[in-house]
Amino acid sequence: MSLTFTGQRERLQTLDHLEREQLPFAAALALTRTAQEVQKGLVAEMTNVFDRPTRATLNSLFIQPATKERLEARVWIKDGRSTTASGNLVGREGSWGKGRAASKWLTPQVFGGARSEKGFEKMLERVGALDGGRFVVPGKDQPLDQFGNIGRGRLNKILSGARLFAEEGYKANATDSKRSTAKGNTRYFLIKKGRRPIGIAERLGRGKGSRNNIRMALVFVRQPTYSARFDFFGVAQRIAEDQLPIQFELALAQAVATRRR
Repeated sequence: MSLTFTGQRERLQTLDHLEREQLPFAAALALTRTAQEVQKGLVAEMTNVFDRPTRATLNSLFIQPATKERLEARVWIKDGRSTTASGNLVGREGSWGKGRAASKWLTPQVFGGARSEKGFEKMLERVGALDGGRFVVPGKDQPLDQFGNIGRGRLNKILSGARLFAEEGYKANATDSKRSTAKGNTRYFLIKKGRRPIGIAERLGRGKGSRNNIRMALVFVRQPTYSARFDFFGVAQRIAEDQLPIQFELALAQAVATRRR
């Protein structure tokens, strides 16, 4: 979302010399403050449309402030570019944090479309446990965290138990030791239909009759698709149209008062 000035000719004609002198500073300040209001409104919208959004989702927006030389402010989703601690764009390349860029999971909610591949899914492909074009979802009745996802610890336990960590993580795989067995790590295994892997199952009991007492921990499915749920542009546009005239008058008054002092 880019914020620029349009339709301000009549207003600009009413400015005196001092106001015109301070105009670039006031314009840049107004655009940046408007972008900040847009960011706040979008975060509030996330809490309305998403079920228990994670902190990473709520912190996924950055602001590129306007300057006197570039009278444009931007609000967008962090996408792998470098940002400051406050989320402001400072570079063209780099990483904004650990894990996937926020745009990987959030932009499908803005535009609709297919979910991108996660890191552990790529690993499962490398070890031959997941066919290309297949994705992983939680099995029925699988315990989920407060955000509706399989927690990182549980996911690692499942992959370790099924011995599916790639070579670089081989030490994380469960073994037949008493310690691994006692922790229940060995009850997970890759399950196939014919030659095709269909998921990772969890054995719920031991001894006679336990062979068929299982449940699916992870299920391999076709690529999930999302409908557009997050009205990023609609919300941003409404806030920008409301706030920009207000922020411009406030910024101009501040600039003129500071110049006079």
